[in-house]
Amino acid sequence: MLLLPMLTSCGFINRDVILKTPYDADSSNNAYVIPHSLNDKGYYNLIQPEDELAIADLQDITILVRKENLRNDLKNDSYATFKVNASGDINLPLIGKITVGGLNRVQAAELIETKYKEKELKQPLIDVRINNLYVVLLGEVPKPGKYIINREDYELIDLLGEAGGLTSIANKHLVKIIRGDRTKPEVIIVDLEDHAFLKDQKLRLKSRDIIYVEPRSGALKARNAQAYTTFFQIGFVVLNTILLIVNLSK
Repeated sequence: MLLLPMLTSCGFINRDVILKTPYDADSSNNAYVIPHSLNDKGYYNLIQPEDELAIADLQDITILVRKENLRNDLKNDSYATFKVNASGDINLPLIGKITVGGLNRVQAAELIETKYKEKELKQPLIDVRINNLYVVLLGEVPKPGKYIINREDYELIDLLGEAGGLTSIANKHLVKIIRGDRTKPEVIIVDLEDHAFLKDQKLRLKSRDIIYVEPRSGALKARNAQAYTTFFQIGFVVLNTILLIVNLSK
């Protein structure tokens, strides 16, 4: 009975060491990137397979949605939803298959407008939104979890604000943004105490970014020591209780 709480406690303590990199420290310079990418395509999120696109012709939604399927309150502003397949394509009314994978939402809207104009339709005004953009926030914040982002200029400071700021043991000098291919990601290290980070374009978050707020190493050791002390105190009480029961049963 004593062993189980010990294992549970150890697991609780060790969870604080996730997402470590060889660059961990209690301080860092202003945001830098490992490895540094020279091909920054801007802050727009690019459309990927399995994305869900909301598309509207702001002039005539009935191109994309049948009149009978429109609710009265949406006839002037309604979006039809299309899933991007594994090849990066969507199938649209009248124009059929169109490849949007690798484009941002503005480029996709321009391409769709061009295709509809080729069908000699009246001037379309296409808007494209990506419905399933999200980031994952972990570590020393009051509200970690998965956050849906609904605009292109969503930045690190916006996310931390939604999450309730930082905990008392958060390392303000070492916040990581892990981006791109999970097998060889780009890691952006941010020092929140250097206000220059507010102007850094790389800190506009992109879909599927993982943001990790690391604990201060000294505070983490103190918390772990306190956890072990509390655990051993509980174990000592349990042991004394067992010995008391044994003695009383004699």
